[in-house]
Amino acid sequence: MDYIEKLKKYAELVVKVGLNVQKGQKVSISADIDAIDFVRAVTKAAYEVGAVEVIQDLTDGPSTQMKYEYAPIETFKKTYEYQKQRIDTHLEERVAHLRIYSQTPELLKNADPEKIAANATALGELNKDFARAVGRFDFSWCIVAFPNVAWAELVFPDLKGEEARTKLLDAMIAAVRADQADPVLAWEEHNRNLNARARLLTEKGFDRLHYKSERTDVEIGLNQHHIWMGASAVNAEGVEIQVNMPTEEVFTSPDFRRVNGIIGNTRPLSYNSAIIDDFKLTFKDGSVTDFEAGVGYDVLKNMLETDAGARRLGEIALVPDDSPISNSGILYYNTLFDENASCHVALGRSFPGALKEGKALSKEDLEAHGLNQSLIHVDFMIGGPDLSIEGIHKDGTKEFIFKDGNWVI
Repeated sequence: MDYIEKLKKYAELVVKVGLNVQKGQKVSISADIDAIDFVRAVTKAAYEVGAVEVIQDLTDGPSTQMKYEYAPIETFKKTYEYQKQRIDTHLEERVAHLRIYSQTPELLKNADPEKIAANATALGELNKDFARAVGRFDFSWCIVAFPNVAWAELVFPDLKGEEARTKLLDAMIAAVRADQADPVLAWEEHNRNLNARARLLTEKGFDRLHYKSERTDVEIGLNQHHIWMGASAVNAEGVEIQVNMPTEEVFTSPDFRRVNGIIGNTRPLSYNSAIIDDFKLTFKDGSVTDFEAGVGYDVLKNMLETDAGARRLGEIALVPDDSPISNSGILYYNTLFDENASCHVALGRSFPGALKEGKALSKEDLEAHGLNQSLIHVDFMIGGPDLSIEGIHKDGTKEFIFKDGNWVI
């Protein structure tokens, strides 16, 4: 495929499978201007299936860097009423939201960690209603990626410029199955497989899971009425959507109160365009009581101090080491891709849909059932070829779910 054909197939897949845009619907796209070719391709594809308006919310990486260099910290602590009004309007109209990651993960590597933390807290507060609606799948949303040169050169340090970007784009297109003869059909089969795995785990009804590897030794409790979820979701209007492209995971939200042990990362975490790596978190009775980091200690510290829920788990996700992205050998430095090469967990906000009848519960009721509430939701990777996971039933009987990093059930 030439460049234009790649963009066309990728955009059509995002519109038809990811967002599953319906006739008469509004669509919002947030991206960096480095992805403008892809933004235009998605815009065209959305109009072609019947969207009535496509709203573009574009940023610029170098300008963002300037803001963090020159603006006072008070700037990062502020949000404005017009921003809240826009969010409320989008929620009321159930606008479909597409997020395109398109900047280098190291965009803010030299930025003040306190400014990064202040901005994350302010945006978390601004978006808390939006985030709850996302977790309930009140509307269609999807997250994808498109490379810029700086990101590509980080991933492929032996290549430069457009050669690097082309290679990363090809890798991304393969990861989302847009290189296949019929990408839509490929995703239908992929969804069936992951959703079947999720149903099996739900039927098992484990009380807790024990993770064991060189870097991790932790026991994570599950709610009595937990639900495992697969690749696709169904929004409030009954439309099937694909919220992450790519995805190789089945996931649920744990009982945050019942997490004890040590969890260590196995791939770098890019948090708000700053890298955190070689870190370990110690949990006692569900909360992080100690932590260390070889890279990005201050960024990690500030993230954990966002609110009480930032020190608790909101998601656990199972991905085999023998997955397409893992087998590619590519480290993307981006959670959207790297989490699909590895089992992962998330600090922060849980998913209401991970609890039977959870979508109808208030945040207070969800927390009473052990589903964490927070302004953040940050996934990080903990899997690898040495990871084993045992499912433990209430009567104490055990059953391996993973051995040597891969499924055994």
